[in-house]
Amino acid sequence: MAEAVAGSLSPDDLLGLVSGSAVAKFARALGKRVKSESLKIFVVPSSMQSFLLTRENGLELARDTARCPESIDAVVDGADQISVSTRSMIKGGGGALLKEKILISASKKTIILADQSKYVKRLDRSVPVEITQFSYLKVAGEIHRKFGADPALRKLDKGYPYYTESGNVILDCQFREEISSPRDLERELKMIPGVVECGIFNSEVDKFFRANHDGTFDTL
Repeated sequence: MAEAVAGSLSPDDLLGLVSGSAVAKFARALGKRVKSESLKIFVVPSSMQSFLLTRENGLELARDTARCPESIDAVVDGADQISVSTRSMIKGGGGALLKEKILISASKKTIILADQSKYVKRLDRSVPVEITQFSYLKVAGEIHRKFGADPALRKLDKGYPYYTESGNVILDCQFREEISSPRDLERELKMIPGVVECGIFNSEVDKFFRANHDGTFDTL
């Protein structure tokens, strides 16, 4: 699957590279293609992980990686969960949801790579919500009261708060029922003062690649 996606990109593409295990496999496959065909593909990374993947696999960093360009040719990304009916996604397990959503919004083409287990009938895993540190108690209380969710501050193994690369914190919000209307929930969460971004993605995706357990893959 990773090789097929890597082979579909044009050498002239400006690529948004995001985070996750599926994207890491793609970056390695793209690096092999770049080396064998002596290509140059320029990358805008969304995180330190994707920055390192770019360097480690012989890809070229875009001239300015501190800012998202106005337009990107393609973004290759993964997902934590994908609704088979609405194609809505939950993302942000790696903490880069803000930059990921910005890159996708700037991209002409979005490709999602995920294994079979990530495709579900209804979204039901916890939703990452990136918030300012100052708003932590207020936002956590409002999400609990308004949606009946249980927000937990994301922490590192030793108990310290997890900080995003933008200096914010993340509430992992477990909703007590399946998410039946992802678009409405995304909009309502982002209306809460202090919420920077949420991990529900209703972005337009050009192709979903689904890796099957037998080693084959499908495109949706």
